[in-house]
Amino acid sequence: MKPSLSYLRRQTSRCGFSLVEVVLATGIMALGVVTILGLLPHGLELSRKTANEQSETRIVDQIVGELQTINWANLEAGVQENRFFDDQGLELVEGQTGGADINSLLSYVVQVNLPPLDVRLPSNDTNANRQVNQNLRRVIVKIIAAPIANFNFDAPASGVPIKTVTQLVANTGLEL
Repeated sequence: MKPSLSYLRRQTSRCGFSLVEVVLATGIMALGVVTILGLLPHGLELSRKTANEQSETRIVDQIVGELQTINWANLEAGVQENRFFDDQGLELVEGQTGGADINSLLSYVVQVNLPPLDVRLPSNDTNANRQVNQNLRRVIVKIIAAPIANFNFDAPASGVPIKTVTQLVANTGLEL
């Protein structure tokens, strides 16, 4: 006995996907994969920028914290030449790098400036000549995210962007 034609059609139609279904599924999957791969470089760039911001914030916090704990009379001594930091925002000190060359670990170069006392706080005094506050000092921290140890912050010839952060340091009377 021969199977009928309608019975064979019913059997073959249940065996798998049709060509149209396969093409649509492949197209939808390809669209999703291309979209995700297209966003990957943007995500990596955003992650890199976030890591830089976090390291720069850690550097500024460390420097301002050090200046906050220095004896107010010796505040100028807390300002050195350029300071060097690694990619995590940790300071690189000669002899404390575990035998590695500082230049191989260098990621950030920092300069700290202490301008003369110039902070004037707002008050109810109508006199335009407000007194300079003797217990507040402005700190200017300049950071570059490049391993250039001898970078000149005063005359930057290269196209390296300089991030400048200004903070106020208060005389707390604490001497640690």
